[in-house]
Formats: sequence, C-alpha cells, structure tokens
Amino acid sequence: MPLPRKKDAGSSGAPVLNLLSARVKLFDVEEYEEPHTVTRKSDGAEFTLDPGFKCKIEVVDDGQGGAENGAQFFEQFKYKNAKKSSRKIGADSPKKDEPDEWVNQQNSKLGALTEVVKPGYFDDDSIAELDASDLEGFEMMCRIKPKKNPSTGAVTGSTIDWETMRPVPTREKLAAVAAEEDEDFDELSL
Repeated sequence: MPLPRKKDAGSSGAPVLNLLSARVKLFDVEEYEEPHTVTRKSDGAEFTLDPGFKCKIEVVDDGQGGAENGAQFFEQFKYKNAKKSSRKIGADSPKKDEPDEWVNQQNSKLGALTEVVKPGYFDDDSIAELDASDLEGFEMMCRIKPKKNPSTGAVTGSTIDWETMRPVPTREKLAAVAAEEDEDFDELSL
C-alpha cells in the first residue's frame, strides 16, 4: 500500500503573497550594525546573520481589491560585505585577518530602499546616513512575490522584489497624470 502524501505548506506560517503593485508600510524596524546570532525557536539551531535592517511589512493596499490588505511578513535589508565584494570584481585580494567592512551598496536591496527613502543618497554625501528612524512607518510601492528557500526551492513566505521599489505617488503627481490623460482624451475626441 502506498504511503499517504502530505503537501508542504511551508513551516514558517508566513503568508505567501504574489502582488504586482502593492503599497506597503515598514514597522518594528531594528538595525544591526554587526553580524549577530539568532536562535531558531523550533529546534534551537543558531545562525549568524549579516548586519542590516530587520522589520515587519504590512500590506496597506494590495492593488487587487483589498483581499490581502493587512497581511504582514518579515523582511531584511542587508548591508554588503565590501571585503567579499572586492574579491568578486578582481580587486587586490584582501587578507583573511582583515576585519569585514559592511557597507550600504548601491545596487542591492538595501541600496534600492535607501534610494526610495532618500533620493540621491549615493550621489550626495551631504545626505545623512540611513537609520531605523527613517524606515519606521515608511510607505512605498513594490511587487511582493513568494519567497523561496535557495537550497530546497520550497516557498517559505513572501518577500519584496527589490528592483520594483518606488515612492508612493503624491497627490500632486496623481493630479498631473490625470490632467495629462484628460488632455490626451480631448485631443483624441477631436
């Protein structure tokens, strides 16, 4: 007799969302400036995580009728290790005993978030460094997609597609777009 089947619904209990254009809010933001160790509650396993920002994400408007409004999941925006990055691009090889250098790198998930929060950040040194208070309560538009375990491919929850992060349109911008659409419609009807 064959064994029964069991579908893996993911062990985290996090919602699995697939939203093309959602408005989200960041809250319970914590910043870690050094690698830190966490212990998994289910089995006591310990992991060392890279420094970065850890927060909860709440879907404010799912852009699809509101069925997913209020859904929440955890997200991380990590600093990059400049020591490791320099090895990848063929720069002088760093020595093993040199300390890690963690940076907010432009073409990364944290870098993209920084550009949305503080436009021009990487081009203007006078703009203050990003910190947790800048992110607490911050709202933006983005795509949310299923998060997969890189080793197994199992879906474990949701994550922000960092290449789609953008500011929430302001009322002025929306009014200008609407006025432009009205002008285009008027020209077509002539």
